[in-house]
Amino acid sequence: MRQLSRMVVFSLILVFMVSCSSIQYEQAAPYQQTIETAREIGNSLISQPGNVTAVTIAVMHEGKIVYSDGFGRRDIELDLPVDGHTRFNIGSVSKTFIAASILLLQEEGKLELDDLVADLLPDFTMVDERYRDITVRMLLNHVSGMAGTNWRDGFSATVSPTYLHDTLEELGQSSLKHDPGAYSPYCNDGFTVAQALVEHLQGIPYPQFLQERIFTPMQLNDTSVGFHPQENNMAYAYADRSSRLPVEIVNIVASGGLTSTAEDLCKYAALTFSPSVLKADSLAEYLAEQKPDYVEDLDFDRTLTFGLGWDFTSWQPYQQLGVQVLGKTGGTFQYTTMLFVVPRSRSVVALICSGQIEPISQTLPIMDALLKETGQIPPEGKNDPPEAPGEKPLPEDYQSYEGYYGSPSALYRIEFNRESSSMQLYRFEGQSFELRVSALHIGEGIYRDPEGTQFALRTVLGVPALLNINGSHAQAEIQMTRLPELPEGLEHGFTETTWLPTNFLPNDLYLQYYSTSFIAELPSYLILDGSGTIPYAISSATGTTMALPVVRDQTPPRLAKDGQLIVGSFKCTDVLNIQPLVDNERIEVGADNSSVWRKLEDHVLLSCKVPSGGRIIVLGSDYDNIYDTLYDKEVPSNLEFAGGYVAFIADSPTIFEPSFVPAGGER
Repeated sequence: MRQLSRMVVFSLILVFMVSCSSIQYEQAAPYQQTIETAREIGNSLISQPGNVTAVTIAVMHEGKIVYSDGFGRRDIELDLPVDGHTRFNIGSVSKTFIAASILLLQEEGKLELDDLVADLLPDFTMVDERYRDITVRMLLNHVSGMAGTNWRDGFSATVSPTYLHDTLEELGQSSLKHDPGAYSPYCNDGFTVAQALVEHLQGIPYPQFLQERIFTPMQLNDTSVGFHPQENNMAYAYADRSSRLPVEIVNIVASGGLTSTAEDLCKYAALTFSPSVLKADSLAEYLAEQKPDYVEDLDFDRTLTFGLGWDFTSWQPYQQLGVQVLGKTGGTFQYTTMLFVVPRSRSVVALICSGQIEPISQTLPIMDALLKETGQIPPEGKNDPPEAPGEKPLPEDYQSYEGYYGSPSALYRIEFNRESSSMQLYRFEGQSFELRVSALHIGEGIYRDPEGTQFALRTVLGVPALLNINGSHAQAEIQMTRLPELPEGLEHGFTETTWLPTNFLPNDLYLQYYSTSFIAELPSYLILDGSGTIPYAISSATGTTMALPVVRDQTPPRLAKDGQLIVGSFKCTDVLNIQPLVDNERIEVGADNSSVWRKLEDHVLLSCKVPSGGRIIVLGSDYDNIYDTLYDKEVPSNLEFAGGYVAFIADSPTIFEPSFVPAGGER
């Protein structure tokens, strides 16, 4: 089976409605262009290449749902269509719900947004003493400085009763990547801490709080924390539009664990229209941009104007026309969500689908059509593109930006050519840095490549950074920052190798392996390859620290006394230490480790009964996922296997007894 790819990012939009009784339905004729656009997108998503099998779209205007429809099949095996009550995971749109919950507690006098979290939540501690400066507000706008996400058991086939506790425990061993308030890299753990805060101050589970304070009062009858145990109207997700995937349970509840419909999201978003569930002061705070400290050093607006739970509190092209449009994306391994909200006209566009899409670009045409059709923005004119500025001499400080940079996905080196007034961007490609971009300086530290993409070099809070400029708009986002120069010669125990997790759980949906390596040009950094390529500063014989303040989901590796590599909440073994599989070996799992690995170098036929509660994963020699009993279901019998690694997984004492014969041989 193919290995599932990680979705970036988990996101949601929380909005407020005038009152549930104000939600009415009317005929769709006045919104013909909007409806045609929505139908075209819905039909396209289920037919174009990809893994989307079910789509739901709803549109609200002036507080009334004017369009709602489903596309594809929620259940391919039973040929069941998508309807208005079909439920999907909404991913990070869940973040707006925890933000509203915190504001409700503030209205009750239980806390203030600028209270220190450590003063309110005794169980919240970190190794880094700066954690004491983290405020409640910082949990909700991505500026806390926490590393990112506790992945272990975050996306599972079962509900985890310990995920919240485990995350707080993991944070207790973690450090910050920047001063609280300084930068705003996306951070799921902040919302998990906010969930712990709600439960601590209210004395009830967060799902109960949501049901009592939000779901029931707003009549969100199709919204809940996760799918129901006996779900009768859910959109299943499929690999290659044919193989049903396990039901996805998102245990990162406050950050991405809610389940809903497009219509319910419209009803919920209506809460942003005027004070109702939230009072006027809370509503104003909820809709306001939350700025990190670094924006004071920028001469650009941000592309993502984070709010309390929102990805953006204004969409620049519409903001320039005097229309505030809020938005929140949501993505899990199996589902994608987009929510646009226009409080002034009480308009909402919600799209949810099974499978992965780019949510903003796919949903924006519906929002655009609605705004034009209702006269909120003018039709597009025939504006001639602005004349491209010419080449300018390099700025006087250009040499201060030379060096090595880190981004979420790769390492780069920036150099300059004074004769051509250009910046050269080299990307590390495994063995060496290769030229990827040559961009001319067009003035004021801004560079343009041959395709028209523009970059800016700026120093933010003392850190040199490369920014991507958003088209012709005065917006930019930090793409990468320069790595600090470190002294050489620190002795350490890290090596170049690959690592496999030994505490992977039988219901975890995503198996991640890691590799550690070095680059000659950066001898004081350990390069960790997992879902991205991240350099970490080697700080001791067994430890590393984060060196990139704006990269999300960092996990600085460290060596344990037994030689295992600790990466976030995962314990990993060096593949060089994995024992060969012995025919008819009796393998006990679940005592010290929930995952026991064996390797096979020969071409064999592998067989093994899977005990109750157990799981087997087979990786090829290139670590590609060949077989997984959680997905493939069938017991491995004469599974042809040309060498690689086998994981035997259970979370309680369990015995596996695998056997194998050479491929082509007889058992």
